[in-house]
Amino acid sequence: MTEVNPQWVDNDKQLTELCTFWLKQSAIAIDTEFMRSETFYPHIGLLQIADNDGVHLIDPLKISDRSPLIKVLLESSIIKVIHSCSQDLAVFHHYLGILPEPIFDTQIAAAFIGHGMAISYANLLKTLLGIDIPKQETRSNWLQRPLSDAQLHYAALDVAYLLPIYLQMQTRLEQQRQLTWVESDCQQLLDKTRQSLEQSHYYTRIKSAWKLDCEELAILKALCDWREQQARRRDVPRNRIAKDDLLWELAVKKPQSDAEIQNFDKFYPQTVDMYGDILVTLIKNVLNEDDNNYPELLPRPLSKEQGQLIKRLKAEVKDIASANQLPPELLMRNKDYELLLRSREKNTDYQLPESLKNWRRPLLEERLLTCLTEISHGQS
Repeated sequence: MTEVNPQWVDNDKQLTELCTFWLKQSAIAIDTEFMRSETFYPHIGLLQIADNDGVHLIDPLKISDRSPLIKVLLESSIIKVIHSCSQDLAVFHHYLGILPEPIFDTQIAAAFIGHGMAISYANLLKTLLGIDIPKQETRSNWLQRPLSDAQLHYAALDVAYLLPIYLQMQTRLEQQRQLTWVESDCQQLLDKTRQSLEQSHYYTRIKSAWKLDCEELAILKALCDWREQQARRRDVPRNRIAKDDLLWELAVKKPQSDAEIQNFDKFYPQTVDMYGDILVTLIKNVLNEDDNNYPELLPRPLSKEQGQLIKRLKAEVKDIASANQLPPELLMRNKDYELLLRSREKNTDYQLPESLKNWRRPLLEERLLTCLTEISHGQS
C-alpha cells in the first residue's frame, strides 16, 4: 500500500497559513468527499488539497472562515488540478458559493493523450505512474467523525499524485500542441456548470415534455419551478417532493379543485394534504396568464431521416478524429450532432453550434457543412 502522510487541518489559523502559501504556487491539486443520497445539495465531508510539500485534509465541519480558501480557488494564477470534476464543482458551489477557476481536469486531458473518454483516477494513476490505490472507501460516510484511518488514507491518495500527473500531461500536451485545447474544454465545462447552477430549466428535461402544447408546457414549467424551490429550501431530492411523471400528468389533466387532485395516486404520503391547494392554485394561475408568456414548444425527437444524417456525420467525424489521433466522442458529443441538425430550423443553412466554435471549428466546420450541403442537394 502506498504511503502518504497527510496533514489534518481543522482550524481557521492553520487554513489561513496554508492559503498564504498556496497563493504563491502555480498549481495545486484538489478533491472533495461528500454525501448526497438523501439531500438536494451535496454536503461536503472533506476537502483535500495537495501541493509540492504534501497532502492536506481540511475538515470543513470545523472551518468558520472560508474567505482565504475562496481567494485561493479563484486566484487566476493558480491552476487547480482535479480529476473528473463535475460533481466536485457542485460541492464547491454549495460549500463556498464559487467554482474553482481555472481548472485542469485530468480526465479531460487523458482523452487527448490516448486514454479514452472517461478513465478513472485509479486507472490513470496505474497507467501513468504504475501505482495501485485502494477504492474501498468510495461509499463511506464522510460526515461521520472521527473518520477512519482507511478513509483518511483513501482521501489523501485521491490528490497525492495529481500534480505529478498534471506535469506529465502538460509536457505531453505541449508537445502535441493541444494544451490550449484542454484548457478550452476545461473552461467550457466550468461555463456549462455555472449556467446549469444559475438557471432552472428542469421542465425541458422531463421525458415526453415535447408532447405538450404551450399551455401544458407552461403548467409543467410552473410546477417544476415550484418543486425546485421546495427541494432547495428543504434540501431534499426533487422526487421526494413530487415525481416527474406526476408533474407531467398534472400538466396534461389540469386539475382545478381539491376533489380532482385527490384522484392522482402518484403522490408520496401526505403530499396531497401538504401541497394539493398549492398545486391547484399554480395550475389556475397559469391558465389565467396571457399566453404570450408561455414557453416555446420543445422540439420533437429527431426524425428517422435526421438519424440517418447523424450516421453520415459520425462517419465524417470518425475520419477527422483518426487523422488527428483523437477519440471521435471528444470532437463531437451526441448533443452536438442534434444541435447541428436543428440549426437549420432557425436558419437558412446549417450552422455549427456554439459548443463547437473553439479549437474544433477548423477541424470540423468546412467538412461537416459541406457534407450536409451535398446531402441536401442530393435530396432536392
